[in-house]
Amino acid sequence: MLSAQQTLANLGLPASLDALEALGEPERLERVARLGFADAEWQRFAPARPPATLLPLRSPGDGVIVARQVVAGELVDTSRVLFQVADIRRMWLMLNVPIEEAPRLVLGQRVRYRPEGFAGWLEGSLAWISTTADPQTRMVLARAELPNPEGRVRNGTFGKAEIILREEAEAVVVPAQAIQWEGCCHVVFVRDRGFFDAPEAPKVFHVRPVRVGVRNGPLAEVVAGLLPGEVVAAQGSEVLRGELLKNALGEGCAGCQ
Repeated sequence: MLSAQQTLANLGLPASLDALEALGEPERLERVARLGFADAEWQRFAPARPPATLLPLRSPGDGVIVARQVVAGELVDTSRVLFQVADIRRMWLMLNVPIEEAPRLVLGQRVRYRPEGFAGWLEGSLAWISTTADPQTRMVLARAELPNPEGRVRNGTFGKAEIILREEAEAVVVPAQAIQWEGCCHVVFVRDRGFFDAPEAPKVFHVRPVRVGVRNGPLAEVVAGLLPGEVVAAQGSEVLRGELLKNALGEGCAGCQ
């Protein structure tokens, strides 16, 4: 009895042994059956009161049943999990972040997520960052929380996620392929302002060292070295880099001269 009393207490259903022993057998069974139910809730079962061998189950939290390990009429005991209940109004999004990008993560950063087959983006925030990297994949696990009031996002769904590191209203961005590594610095090839002044004008691109910020897919941010509106070579910039290297043999880093 003491073990059963402790089990009930652990479940948040305190019961007094003295009070139960003072009751008759039918009253004692009903008192145990209605543990955890308010009087008004128990009255809902009054029109069709279950027999003593059947006990109504009450979930400790709001949600929907997402898994069931029992069928009607099956005999069960107190150690078995019968149902799994989840509140799907808020979902966890698990992210695998490359270890070299992990130092940029900060709790509370905005996260945008688009599940497979989903038209729009969902937004949440970064809630947890692992302190351990996976030894095989070299990824750091992070978790974001996403609101899901309509239940459209389903458990186990894959998709594309973006972590917003910072937002710049007037950032200078260029195609990522326009940025070349010159041995000691990153460079871009900037088109001369007089490129189209006359048909006979020399077609010149100037090498310009730059400091690269965040890369996002096909685009890269330039935080120093390039002005808004300047035109850079993107496709074919590796050809210009090859010519630069040929002309700078033995002279050190051509982009920093």
